[in-house]
Amino acid sequence: MSTYLTSEECLLRQRRATIFYATSAALALLAAVYLIWALRAMILPLMIGMIMAYICLPLIGYLKGKGFSRFWAVIFLSAMFCLLLFSTINLTGKIIPNQKEELELQVRVRYKVNEKFDQMMGTRNNGRGGNLFYTIFGKELEPLRSALDSVLRLSDKERELFTIFHYNPNLYGYAPVADRYWQYYQANRQRDQKEAELQAEKQAQEKSSGVTPHIPQPEGRKSRGSLLLLVFNALSLWLITPLVFLILLFDDGKLKRNLVQAVPNRYFEVTLTVFDSINEALGRYLRGTAIECFLVGTSFTLSLFLVGLEMQWAATIGVIAGLANAIPFLGPVIGLLVGILYAILTEQITPILPFINEGNLLLAIIAVVALVQLADNAIFQPYVLGSAVNLHPLVVIVGVMGGAVIFSFAGMLFAIPAIMVIKVVVTTMFRQLRAYYII
Repeated sequence: MSTYLTSEECLLRQRRATIFYATSAALALLAAVYLIWALRAMILPLMIGMIMAYICLPLIGYLKGKGFSRFWAVIFLSAMFCLLLFSTINLTGKIIPNQKEELELQVRVRYKVNEKFDQMMGTRNNGRGGNLFYTIFGKELEPLRSALDSVLRLSDKERELFTIFHYNPNLYGYAPVADRYWQYYQANRQRDQKEAELQAEKQAQEKSSGVTPHIPQPEGRKSRGSLLLLVFNALSLWLITPLVFLILLFDDGKLKRNLVQAVPNRYFEVTLTVFDSINEALGRYLRGTAIECFLVGTSFTLSLFLVGLEMQWAATIGVIAGLANAIPFLGPVIGLLVGILYAILTEQITPILPFINEGNLLLAIIAVVALVQLADNAIFQPYVLGSAVNLHPLVVIVGVMGGAVIFSFAGMLFAIPAIMVIKVVVTTMFRQLRAYYII
């Protein structure tokens, strides 16, 4: 049988090949979309493990240059990560308040929130009175304050325990409840009594007018078993992070080589160029984002210290705001919320700037957040990130919000790098396909 094909047979074969590759690509794309959606809960721990491995690859190369084998270089880096994780957990355990301190904090936050709300709105005696601002926005703000007050209100068991802590100093080795917090507790109890009187008065008025009074139903008890199951499921998902981290570090490029070998020879050069472009873009993005987060966190820390926050709290808020800055628009919001919470709770400050005091600390923190955000947009991002994230602001906003809707927090965190990778893949692929006269 002759092995030569006629021109019609060659054309028919080319059409069959095109249909086969197009169908395979479409099925692979549909399968990938289905798997991503079905396994979306694993996206965040999976991506964290991949990013950690990507960041460590240059360190592996450096250690290999110093005479380490790849095996011992990975073991050394893993030991460093374990040491860092252990130190972080140990430090976090020291910061976490004990049972008495939790109750004190709850009492203090509730008292201070209501006190600041009454001062700003000119209200007294549970919402009575009010200034012009309260007259305009009171209907919208009062339900928020009431909801927060309900969350912070101590339960019967917590009130009993708080009283025991107050009248039994050194119980369980805890220090006695400070007199100031006991006064806050008494003020909160008086507020509860006034609210109960107002509620009874309102129900009596409704009853006299023929309206059936609304009787709130008690909330059901939360299942302890289901809570433990949720915690176990959440922790089990994160077990994949160290596995992905170690597998990619030991991989030594085998995964990339297997992917490239699966590509037809005609598209081999194009595929390699796309991989290199993604690697370069991701490297610039991660390095630029890390430097930008560091600058934003440092700016927050120094600025908050200048307006009177203690260095440990200024550094804590700076670290939180700096890390959150990896998500566009979220870092300043978190820094503002934590700063406002500190301004509400604090009772005495020692500002370096003489015109800052307890009365205008809230405005000073808002000004700090605005100035840091201005410096980030005008200096840090243009000079640090440069063209690494050359995306239109509208694309960034829609991408972050769309990522949050589809994949919640993981979608917000990885929306920008995902859009950037797609942009690099599309532009590089079309440019290379034209350069090699494939299209």
